[in-house]
Amino acid sequence: MTATDVSSLISELLATDPGRPRVTWYGPDHERVEFSAKTLGNWVAKTAGLLVEELDCHPGSVVGIQLPVHWRSVTWLLAAWEVGVHAVVFDETADPRQATDMAFDVLVTDRPSSPPPGSIEAELVVVALPALATRWTGDVPPGAIDAAAEIRLQPDVFTPYARPTADTPALTTAAGTLTYGGLFAQETPEPGTRLLTGAGPSHAIEAYLAPLRAGGSVVLHHDLAALSDDARAHLVSQEQVTAI
Repeated sequence: MTATDVSSLISELLATDPGRPRVTWYGPDHERVEFSAKTLGNWVAKTAGLLVEELDCHPGSVVGIQLPVHWRSVTWLLAAWEVGVHAVVFDETADPRQATDMAFDVLVTDRPSSPPPGSIEAELVVVALPALATRWTGDVPPGAIDAAAEIRLQPDVFTPYARPTADTPALTTAAGTLTYGGLFAQETPEPGTRLLTGAGPSHAIEAYLAPLRAGGSVVLHHDLAALSDDARAHLVSQEQVTAI
């Protein structure tokens, strides 16, 4: 595929096969969620709309993403890159010290009581993790936005007001920072790859973005390492996985 940004990537996926599964997620409570290109594009557009219209984000804004292995991690990252923000990722494998000297404009988290450094002054967005939750469970922290409730109110189509430059930071993990100039220049797997992964959002480039750029799809498992050999083999067969 020839996409050079998230908008063109989703357009190409829609043009290729709008109903084909693109993101499949297995959660801890026997949950399974599957998104076609059309549904994925809809969620990305709504999430990007929330970032811009409710959180005043623009190219260069710094957005902390503190989420686990989850389909919501995929949609938040794709939306962040569609808007052009600098996504700073924290997951189970990330080093929380990476952002000690960085101040966030927004923090997107499922753990509002344990925010990373640099997020004290950030706009807080709380993300409910049950598969198809429509609101945060319990009380929303004062001043925070309930992502599940607010995203549903956003338009189904998003048109960026501005584009990031090639040297605008796109993603920071414990491994370093990647700019928008390099975001779509990374290596991709074989065309059509259906990738099974247990990687968190700190590995979003190779685990989430790369297979989509190859015209393929992603199967996310919340705890892939804990599966027995038989359970993994069954999952591979059931989901027609071509790479792990």
